[in-house]
Amino acid sequence: MEKWDEAFKLFQESNGHITSQKIADKLGVKLSQVKYWRKKFKWKDKLNKNRGAPLGNKNALGNKGGGAPTGNLNNFKHGNYIDESKFSSKKFLAKYMPKATSKIIDDIEDSGINSLDILWINITTQLAAIIRSQKIMHVKSKNDLTKVLKKETWGENSSSKEYELQFAWDKQANFLQAQSKAMKTLEGLINSYEKLLHTNWDLASEEQKARVEKLKAEISKLNGDDKEMEDISETEEDIYGNEEEENN
Repeated sequence: MEKWDEAFKLFQESNGHITSQKIADKLGVKLSQVKYWRKKFKWKDKLNKNRGAPLGNKNALGNKGGGAPTGNLNNFKHGNYIDESKFSSKKFLAKYMPKATSKIIDDIEDSGINSLDILWINITTQLAAIIRSQKIMHVKSKNDLTKVLKKETWGENSSSKEYELQFAWDKQANFLQAQSKAMKTLEGLINSYEKLLHTNWDLASEEQKARVEKLKAEISKLNGDDKEMEDISETEEDIYGNEEEENN
């Protein structure tokens, strides 16, 4: 059996869920080669054509044909599979989507990423935003004051400016609130990833299985769960100042 046949067989056996990277690893070929076969031989189209009722199935016997009554939702897709010829043909997408968006969709299809990979991208994007916000919303000390121009008016002989003052405690409270919401969203994404991972455990790659534990370790560092107690007092001193020095 040729390599491309073996590759498609793996794709077919997984019902289209296996990634191109995993196929490449199993067959010992380059990822770009698998992507090329996937596109050239139209694996998704072949897989969809091969789907159908088993030989001898008589479910449709005596059916006069015709569509379902208006408003019937039998054809609404709740699973992972959607008939591309009806719902996501590239011809249809090209009419309504910008070329850049269509190109991204093509790249996503060619990459062979699955639901787990998409969830992982969302998780890492959310975590990156949380880490970045640490620097943007950092409160240096209790004297940290931000002055923002809110309004400016001009007259014939004079002008006036109105400023909004953001005090350290306001900024810290806003930061904690935003951080709490962001961490809650991240936690929900991780839970969804773990649930989907264990549902499709046999189809998941070793990399996909190892991701969560590594991520939890990173979040533990971010939250400071692995710090000693004295580290907390040093952080508080940096933000709120030393009470003894202030009293002197």
